[in-house]
Amino acid sequence: MSNKDPKGYYAILGVAPDAEAGEIKATYRRRAMELHPDRNKAANATEQFQLLNEAYGVLSDPIARVLARS
Repeated sequence: MSNKDPKGYYAILGVAPDAEAGEIKATYRRRAMELHPDRNKAANATEQFQLLNEAYGVLSDPIARVLARS
């Protein structure tokens, strides 16, 4: 994790810290389909999906996104 991603949200979502809202949304949708527990039979699929949702919740909100960098 870098200074621009102290909680690892960008890494979880798989986008760069300078990604725009449209890219974040598109990447989230694609990753959500991959990681959804109904499709992903991995033992930790639910945990991965929850982390993805948490990351998207922060990165899709401009104010929370700025606060997450602090």
